[in-house]
Amino acid sequence: MAVITGRGCIAAIGLIVVAFVIGLMIGLFAPERYGPKSDKILRRLTRDADPDVGNRLINGIDPAIIDKHLQFLTSRPHLAGTPGNLRTAEYVRDQWTEQGYDVQMVPYNVLLSYPEENHINTASLVASDGRVMYQTSPGEHALSPEDAHPEAIQPYNAFSPSGNPESELVYANYARDVDFESLIRLGVNVSGKIVIARYGQIFRGNKVNFAYQNGAVGVILFMDPSDYTDGKVTYPDSIWLPPTGVQRGNIVMIKGDQATPGYPATWYTERLTDEELKAKLPKIPCHPIGYADAYMLLKAMEGLAAPPEWQGGLNITYKLGGIMTANTKVKLYVKNKLKTVKIYNVIAKMKGVIESDRVVLIGNHRDAWVFGGVDPSSGSAAILEMSRVYADQFKGGWEPRRSVMFCSWDAEEFGLVGSYEWVEENVMWLRNQAVAYLNIDSTTAGNYTISVAATPTIRRAIFRAAQKVPDSHQAGRTLFDVWRERRPDAAKKEFPSLKMPGAGSDFVPFEEDVAIPTLTADYRNMDLGYRVHKKNAHPLYHTLYGGYRYVKMIDPELRVARTVAALVIETARDLVDSLILPLDVRDYAEAVDGYIQTLFDSGRQKFSSYNITSVAIKSASQNFTNAAKAFHFALDKVDLHNPLEVRAVNEKLQTVEKAFQVHSGLPNRKEYKHVLLSPSSADYYKTTTFPGMADLLYQIGDNATRWREVKTHLSVLTFCIQSAADILTS
Repeated sequence: MAVITGRGCIAAIGLIVVAFVIGLMIGLFAPERYGPKSDKILRRLTRDADPDVGNRLINGIDPAIIDKHLQFLTSRPHLAGTPGNLRTAEYVRDQWTEQGYDVQMVPYNVLLSYPEENHINTASLVASDGRVMYQTSPGEHALSPEDAHPEAIQPYNAFSPSGNPESELVYANYARDVDFESLIRLGVNVSGKIVIARYGQIFRGNKVNFAYQNGAVGVILFMDPSDYTDGKVTYPDSIWLPPTGVQRGNIVMIKGDQATPGYPATWYTERLTDEELKAKLPKIPCHPIGYADAYMLLKAMEGLAAPPEWQGGLNITYKLGGIMTANTKVKLYVKNKLKTVKIYNVIAKMKGVIESDRVVLIGNHRDAWVFGGVDPSSGSAAILEMSRVYADQFKGGWEPRRSVMFCSWDAEEFGLVGSYEWVEENVMWLRNQAVAYLNIDSTTAGNYTISVAATPTIRRAIFRAAQKVPDSHQAGRTLFDVWRERRPDAAKKEFPSLKMPGAGSDFVPFEEDVAIPTLTADYRNMDLGYRVHKKNAHPLYHTLYGGYRYVKMIDPELRVARTVAALVIETARDLVDSLILPLDVRDYAEAVDGYIQTLFDSGRQKFSSYNITSVAIKSASQNFTNAAKAFHFALDKVDLHNPLEVRAVNEKLQTVEKAFQVHSGLPNRKEYKHVLLSPSSADYYKTTTFPGMADLLYQIGDNATRWREVKTHLSVLTFCIQSAADILTS
């Protein structure tokens, strides 16, 4: 008798497995030879999207249901880490469960920042003998019945350290880098002084950082009436900021949980020590005030008159300071604490029926500084309605090709904490399976025209969706038509303006760590919403007054909210259900070529001095352009009845974005990994193309070491662009 050895047994089993796989493939992909059952399977695998589903989703959005959610979400303050926000998490969970989703509440223990109990942060005008001559308001005055609530947090800047510096004031305009450079040219010394500056133009954390770099010992921020009012009627009789309105907000430069950088804030994750936290968090105290209080402090300043473009809307001459009337000084008294609290993301999933391992994500944060009418509850209410109409189509027999996940993030206001922690925990599968992330911070920051930002590959899908969505205000016209009319693209007038995403909302970890196409908005590069026509400002942003009443003054019938919801859900449907993903890499290649042209046009003379040429990077860009054009030309020849061929095409479309991710991070900013689309180091809210290069070139002068780093990073950019071309041609 023959004896089968262990090795022979393994070989035999291997042959059986191979034979089984071959038989399975024949059964699946040779229907013409093996009968009607296989033919039915193949048709199902390769069926294209039903466009009528999109019309039903768009027409199903009900403003009355959005209104119901909005009223609940804004009925109580819901700061992250408080019972009020746990209540909103449970509400969202219950809504999604009732709609039929697989729902999870995902907790994280994160480090947040709050004012000390029984202490009011203030700024005081102090006489030379120590007498307090004026002290800022302990909080915002309730101007309508809905404003009064015992859980409303006092105005403060999260992650400001405690401190009580006392010094003269220096007025620094918007506290941008260029403003501090102007102060130096004007002979005003900031060192040892307290800076007072206007909110706006850049992220508040950058303001504090620039002040610290210039030697300031504290910062006071206020919303100037020239930026946030129309000079006439204010809240509660209009949307414009009243004198007591104060903007809250975080001032951290690195996002996510501060105690667990790079890893999820789970029970097993080691936290940074107090000393390590102190080294990374802001170094000087910062306190926000209203413009009524700012008037009293600015009035006490002496010194040179500020330049005309620095003059604001208060009825005084703004002076640069450095000296004060009657030898007075200003004293900050800030007492904040760091506290580890539990937050909750809520995640709802509906599995696709064909490619369930591919997922489109739609997200919005839920936490607010106070009532959060516009930011974020207008977006939260819209997402709950989007998920309802999506689930209704599923229950009605629609079989979406790919999976969808609706995400309600917590603690965004403290630095995108909830979304960052979830992405850090799930990044490995997200990199392989996530198709795109669509973000709504709020829907209704104004009512003039929509303003959207997105990565280039998703651009045409957004425009297609906008051509199907009716405009909010002009009957018989599409959103696309009115958007193009009111905000045309400067270079291509036949399209609306659609910018690149910068930072400031929950799309950032998906952009940086997952490297997938994202859609968000252009209001401060944060909100997918309608702008106020007169001002680019969000007048009651992060104030006590930005509740339900505020939203209904901007969008009384919630038409704008309905339109934004319709645009996003139709874009999502296209991504979920199209046989070939609606991503266009030609737009990315064109954008990259423009970035290179701008880079070398602006620095041609200096580059030449250091023997830096554009030959290699332009060659890579041309390769990317050629590959993108050839790829899309070849799409017409793809066998749409072959699921393996379709899948291969989609894999390439899904992978291109990852060519621009460098896991070692940008030079000097390792937490940001996208070499094309990371935020500016001078303004966290702003997009900077080739951000690593922008950082290296900033104030570079003749620093030989930095120029060497420029050459190195240019080679990294060249490699990334060539890699994008290689993905398409492989």
